[in-house]
Amino acid sequence: EGQTALDEITEIIPLAKSAPSIHQEIAIDPESVELPTKVEEQLREYVTMIACMYRDNFFHNFDHASHVLMSSHQLLKRVIRADKDRNKEETGDYTSIIASDPVTQFAIVFCALIHDVDHTGVSNAQLIKEKAHIADEYKNKSVAEQNSLDLAWDLLMSREYRDLQRAIFASQSELERFRQLVVNIILATDIFDK
Repeated sequence: EGQTALDEITEIIPLAKSAPSIHQEIAIDPESVELPTKVEEQLREYVTMIACMYRDNFFHNFDHASHVLMSSHQLLKRVIRADKDRNKEETGDYTSIIASDPVTQFAIVFCALIHDVDHTGVSNAQLIKEKAHIADEYKNKSVAEQNSLDLAWDLLMSREYRDLQRAIFASQSELERFRQLVVNIILATDIFDK
């Protein structure tokens, strides 16, 4: 009760302690992964619904989210490629962990998609100054970011996306880890938060 996403922030986001060995032993091409038809349909529907939740403003719109998503995907491809092409001394353990951790990879592109859902086009400072309802609801901290997170998360957790949910997280601990990643990534987009 009365808790916000800010209450879930952690200073350190633990990555997978050891990367799943299957990803290290078998080179899995993401392009070759086939989702069950129901999951694919639900993912398409989810992205469509998220697109509809973006407002038509100058910057914080669905085009911007699409660009951030594509840039994030490109960055991840480079991290994975660096891990495959270089030795551990050059890339460090983190590239290996991220390269072999599909949950972290998905959380990054998922957050790129949802990070500005329902953004009004004005700053958090302006929302607070205007005493907007959401400013009060989020205790005047990371207002737009928490709103985007809550709307997108509530949609994801709705019944019509059960198959998609099971594809993303198969257990309670996976759900909690995914949620922790999403909260920390989205709230990190508030560059004025201290």
